Amino acid sequence: MTDQRGKDVSDMRCTCGEMHKGHICWLSRMGLIMEVQHLCDHPTVSCSNCGAKANLPHNVCFPVSLADTSDKLR
Repeated sequence: MTDQRGKDVSDMRCTCGEMHKGHICWLSRMGLIMEVQHLCDHPTVSCSNCGAKANLPHNVCFPVSLADTSDKLR
């Protein structure tokens, strides 16, 4: 399976253990789309590993502020 950037998700390694079950990448793989929509309706961060966008940093494995990523695009 690949993520939205074509990266093989089997290579993704989250180091947060049991907390990973609440992350957007895990919820998506489990087919919990309604939960994912609720967690990313007003994104402020993205995951530097898979690119998922989330409202809060604890909803992704490796959060990076969207403000930081938009500064790099300028």
